[in-house]
Amino acid sequence: MIRHLMMRAMLALAMFGMLSAPVAAQVDPAARGLAVQAQQQNASLAREASMQGASLTKWRACRAKLRLALVSTCKIAFPGDSKTVGAGAGTGAKFTVNAFGSSRPSRLAVLLGQSGLPTRTNSWFGAAGMSTIADVLAYDPRRSGFTGWSGGVNSLGGASLATANTNPATFTPTVPIDRASIFYVQRPGQGIFTVTKGGETFTINSQNATSALIRSEITFATKDASPISITRTSGGYVEIAGTVAWDSATPGIEISNFAVYGVVSGFQADASSPWTPLNALGTYAPDLSVINLWTNDLGTGVTQAAAIASYQAIISKAKLTGDCILEWPSIAGTSPSYGADPVRAQWKASLVTLAATNGCAFVDEEALLGGRAGAQSNGATADGVHETAWAYDVEAQPIVRYLLQ
Repeated sequence: MIRHLMMRAMLALAMFGMLSAPVAAQVDPAARGLAVQAQQQNASLAREASMQGASLTKWRACRAKLRLALVSTCKIAFPGDSKTVGAGAGTGAKFTVNAFGSSRPSRLAVLLGQSGLPTRTNSWFGAAGMSTIADVLAYDPRRSGFTGWSGGVNSLGGASLATANTNPATFTPTVPIDRASIFYVQRPGQGIFTVTKGGETFTINSQNATSALIRSEITFATKDASPISITRTSGGYVEIAGTVAWDSATPGIEISNFAVYGVVSGFQADASSPWTPLNALGTYAPDLSVINLWTNDLGTGVTQAAAIASYQAIISKAKLTGDCILEWPSIAGTSPSYGADPVRAQWKASLVTLAATNGCAFVDEEALLGGRAGAQSNGATADGVHETAWAYDVEAQPIVRYLLQ
């Protein structure tokens, strides 16, 4: 039965011109080698095709409950690197200035909204791999202040934003809101801080004998788009990993960008402390995780075995509460930058296997942009690595199709 289904998938691919018969393979050893490679590629393509209908049952269950008002939100997490950050869609030396709005999660939110699914996107997480506070604010101008703040421990979205001074950190929502979640590091020696919107102020003590990443829920009596300010008032350091704000009267899909510029998969798989990225992902408890990594693994010499182990750890954590979509990252230009073509083919096959064995959906972004050569010729990247805004939109579209099934 499985073989029969595989053959049907391969025949379907052939109808679309994706498979070809190597006519000279019987007489030419070199062509025979190419034929073997083609067969291997065809097998991978067939496996990818078989995953186009991946069940995503936990996600579908949450979405159904959302429609029936049995839950108020479904949560989508985006663990990733600079290609999820949205680098390439902005300006500046790293193409990150004002890039947040064009990032993969942001484009997904827009497309879901156009399909009739309400989303919650008034959120931020971590420093996103930016090297200075000025870069952080330039990446997402909804944030302001943070004078004298710096990077704290690594958590959701990279380094938390930390301070031992009393200068406020401000986030201005784009819609009227009456609810907010503050993600902060709790441990001995931490400080006390306030959360203020308009005339309402709430006090949170992050000092506790139990080390943890805490999601503290706040309800405001007034619903408006006034800025939300966080101010340390006393004690030790305050370390804020993120903020989510929303209108409690509108059920929706909470989309959270946990991506960090420049990281390898091992960063997102770090479980060394309660607040580090892998454990923090478990605390967040997503209903769906969209994972895009390995670009920097390939570019920095991380072994394939180590990369697979890290990816599996992330998948396993995500699957505790939800489903997952794995994305093979696009690249432009010529080999061997970010992995020679044969090496990339091996890694891609491993990612397909991870998707198949874990029941995850799979998206081939390299194919979406026309392959390495196509992405180069059609201007899909700003620098050969990071997509332009229109390319991020293209890559978000198959995710939308999965989520609407």
